[in-house]
Amino acid sequence: MKEVVVGIITTPGLPKKLLEDILDRLKDTAGNSIDEEKNWQVEYRTDILTGSAEFVNEIFDKVETIKENNGWDMAIAISDLPSISDRKAVLSDFNYDEKISLISVPALGVFRNKKKLEELLLHHIEVLYGTHDPEDTEKVQPNFISKLIEVTPEEEGESKHRYVIKSKLGGWIRLVTGMTYLNEPWKELGNFKTIVALSFATGTYISIFRTPWELSLDYSLWRFILLMIIAVFGMVGWLIYAHNIWEKRTTKNQPAYRRLYNFTTILTLLTLTIVNYFAVSLLITVSVLLFVPMGLFETWTEVEHDVEWADYLSLIWFASSGGILAGAFGSTVEEEEKIRNITYSYRQMYRHKKLKEEQEQAEQSPESKEDEEYSGEKQSHDAADEEEK
Repeated sequence: MKEVVVGIITTPGLPKKLLEDILDRLKDTAGNSIDEEKNWQVEYRTDILTGSAEFVNEIFDKVETIKENNGWDMAIAISDLPSISDRKAVLSDFNYDEKISLISVPALGVFRNKKKLEELLLHHIEVLYGTHDPEDTEKVQPNFISKLIEVTPEEEGESKHRYVIKSKLGGWIRLVTGMTYLNEPWKELGNFKTIVALSFATGTYISIFRTPWELSLDYSLWRFILLMIIAVFGMVGWLIYAHNIWEKRTTKNQPAYRRLYNFTTILTLLTLTIVNYFAVSLLITVSVLLFVPMGLFETWTEVEHDVEWADYLSLIWFASSGGILAGAFGSTVEEEEKIRNITYSYRQMYRHKKLKEEQEQAEQSPESKEDEEYSGEKQSHDAADEEEK
């Protein structure tokens, strides 16, 4: 029985974890529905692939080299880099002749990522094996996305094709939320211990004075909401400003990717701040219940009715928002490396640096000098393909 070897290459981090979780099922199902007369084998490797999204086109060259070195029949790369073609999100790229393809994990969005990746990998195997008819787009689309367009990249040869998400807005939402998910913000909560401690201390300090009690009783609902929004976005804005993590315009990045990185930074920090807000609220709840007796609450304030639990909730809400505002300005005490590490672009710069080091070692000669101008290739596709479909 002839053997068909499918090689899968994944970048480190969450894409690797997603693949490892589905690898056993993938090995059991890969190829069986395509050709039962062949013995299908699935192997995988981990590789940096490329340093930044602007150089995503270089992945194909590297994947082809890895495929040849390992003697694979086909190779599929799974990257955590976003990919954009004519301002539309790219899900996949194929090179039918070389039997290689690339999947951009951020375009999968947030929900059901393992299932989506499994279906997409099976689909790629089917396409690269040769059972795919490029003229019949409707039949080749994975089940979880119904609005893909198969286009021909203008910067590539005729053997290369690309899946882009038809909706520009929907594609960008998928990319930003997917990149935020790949940032794994839940892992960074421990890096905000100092901010949470300072917010809690400030909120507790606020809650033992009479004036905040009276303000919490007088505030209307919209004022509480406004104060909370100011506190949350104040924290996000200050973190970005204090640690200089806003991607600025340079000759080495494309505007589309720069906007993606900045949107992702905002959403990542916003997620972390909201989680911290609830954590501080829980801590202040315990503090208020311990240090603000109900009888004292009544005598120290000009409340016209008996103090109720709802009044405590108002005080907790007020103190939590005030504490988060103080925590924002205290965020500068956190190590800058910790804060910057949660941003997407920072990790890509680190990987780009490591990749260059690997290339220098492989060539056994120092690189002449750093690129002074942007040299990444801007992706585009034939607009006529969209009009036809």
